[in-house]
Amino acid sequence: MLTYNLKDKIKQYISIYAELKSKLKWKVAHDQILMLISSAYIVNRREFDFQRFYDLSSYIKSNIGSFSTLNSHHRFTVASMLDIHFQHEAKQTFLIFIDVYDEMVTLGYKRDIFTYLAALILLTGKSETTTQKEQMNMGLSVYRQMKKNHSFLTSTQHIPLAVLLGENRNGLQALNKAETCYQLLAANGFKKGQYLHQVSHILALQSEKDPETLVSHYKHTYQSITDSFKKPKDYHHPDLALLTFLEEPDMKTVLAIAHELNQEKAFKWQKDMNVKMAVSLYLSEHMETNLLMESSLYTAIETVIQAQQAAVTAAIISTTASSQSFS
Repeated sequence: MLTYNLKDKIKQYISIYAELKSKLKWKVAHDQILMLISSAYIVNRREFDFQRFYDLSSYIKSNIGSFSTLNSHHRFTVASMLDIHFQHEAKQTFLIFIDVYDEMVTLGYKRDIFTYLAALILLTGKSETTTQKEQMNMGLSVYRQMKKNHSFLTSTQHIPLAVLLGENRNGLQALNKAETCYQLLAANGFKKGQYLHQVSHILALQSEKDPETLVSHYKHTYQSITDSFKKPKDYHHPDLALLTFLEEPDMKTVLAIAHELNQEKAFKWQKDMNVKMAVSLYLSEHMETNLLMESSLYTAIETVIQAQQAAVTAAIISTTASSQSFS
């Protein structure tokens, strides 16, 4: 079930997390954020150098305003993505990143961490059909229409996915496809709500397939994990949507990775996050096969994992903000 390569990825992931936890334990409040940062290095096949990463996070802190969101632990998330994608040019790229963010705010995006995360997606994107400015405009149009369609389910944490859907000039058409997926999934017995909302948008990113095919594939993936283990939590539905980028995902291997992580002392109380990490690690293995390396799926999966991680980070941030408001 677990190949040598996968075992090695798990080992690397645990090693990066342990180093981050040891050296940032007083700076990052949530272990889940360290888990996401660690997995990002594995998924993107980049070596981790703590000193380079930490120097970059310090550079970010010294080059933003006193009241910026990036003064908090969010700078570590941004530092990791810049380090992964730009490494030795990351400090110069950070200044470009801030310009992208400021331009998005000028266009009408809210000044918050989710716009920063969307700016990262724009900066690391590889669209050959639209300019960055066009994608900004289309992403905002998609988000506003998303808000009209589902006002109670849509918040600024959906901005990263809206920007991804706006990657080409057919962003609103892609959103219509997402809405069709949402209604078809509901008609097939899936509970309407924020997680199904997210699932539908991830499915719609697969431009080559029609909604009926996407929903059928999602149902098959859902049934596969239900038969192999148990009915998944609503929280994990977006992770199953990621697995539909593969024709025949092996759910037993995904669950074996999660089991390995559950055995680790550092992760034994993070079983829900371990499933998310298992999906990312499993997908990273398949992204390296020749078949995917030669296809557009490679970029699509890599980008959607990044957007999904942004959404998880957003959820953690939202929870933190809520708890702070009551304290």
